[in-house]
Amino acid sequence: MTGNQLRRHVLTMVYGAQSGHIGASFSIADLIAFLYNTFDLAHIANPEEDRDILVLSKGHAVPAVYAALYEKGVLSNLSDFRALDSPLQGHPDRVRCPYIHATTGSLGQGLSIACGHALAMKLGGSIHKVFCIIGDGEMQEGQNWEALMFAAKYRLSNLVCIMDWNMHQNDGRVANTMPYWAPDTKFVESFTRTLSNMGWLPIAGTNEHAVDTDFKVLTGGIKMAEATEHPLFLILSTKKGEGVSFMRDNNDWHSKVPTQEEFLAAIKELSYRRVRRCLVRI
Repeated sequence: MTGNQLRRHVLTMVYGAQSGHIGASFSIADLIAFLYNTFDLAHIANPEEDRDILVLSKGHAVPAVYAALYEKGVLSNLSDFRALDSPLQGHPDRVRCPYIHATTGSLGQGLSIACGHALAMKLGGSIHKVFCIIGDGEMQEGQNWEALMFAAKYRLSNLVCIMDWNMHQNDGRVANTMPYWAPDTKFVESFTRTLSNMGWLPIAGTNEHAVDTDFKVLTGGIKMAEATEHPLFLILSTKKGEGVSFMRDNNDWHSKVPTQEEFLAAIKELSYRRVRRCLVRI
C-alpha cells in the first residue's frame, strides 16, 4: 500500500460521513503505510499475544489506520465510518474495533499507554516493538514529558515514539502557542539534545515526506536503539494535508469536510504520483 492509497480512503470516508479529520490523517499516511507494510500490526489487540503494536496517541488521525486495515484485508468496508455504534469511530475505540491496539483521543495520554505496553513486553522477554505516534501540539501536555522520563529510566529500547511534526494543531500553528517550537534547525538541535540528556536516542527525518530516506533512517535507528538500550524518538517532518495541493499546510483542513467539487479535485490529484518528473497513474 502507499500513502496516497490511504489518503484516497480517508478522503472518501470523511466525505461520506461529512465529518472527520483529513489534515492530520494525510500527514501520517506515508508513515502508516510504511509501518503496516513493514511490521505485523494488522492483528487483534490481545494483551496475551506477543506481537508488535501501535498506539496512535493523536487519535483523530485514525482514518489513516482504518484505511491501512482495509488495504490489509482486515476490514471489509469503510462505509460506516463515524456511524452510530460503528467499530470505526472518529477516534480509536479498542472495544468496538479489536484491531485497534489502544483507545485514544484525549491528547497526551498515548505515550504513557505505550510505555506500559513496552515495559510489560520487556519484562516478559518479548522481542517485539511498541510504536507510538504523537502530534507536535501534544507536547504541551505535561504527561508526555513524564512518560519520556519513565521510558528513559526503564531503558525501554523496544519503544519507538514518532512525532508527527506538521507544525499545526486545532487552534492554529504550534509555534504560536509554543514559541520555541520554531520550524528550524535550532529547534531540532535543542529538542534532540534535551531528549538525549533524558536518555532517549533521538533522530530527525531528513526531508518532508521523503519516504524512502526517512524510513531508512527509522529502521537504522531501531537497530541502534536495540544495541544501546535506549528508547527511540523520531522527529518526522511532515505537512498537514499532504497529498492535495489546496489542503497542504493549510490548517483550515484540520476537520473541514470538502464540497463535492473539492472532493473530486482531491481524488483526482491523489490518483497520480510524480516520478522522475512524470505523472504516473496508480
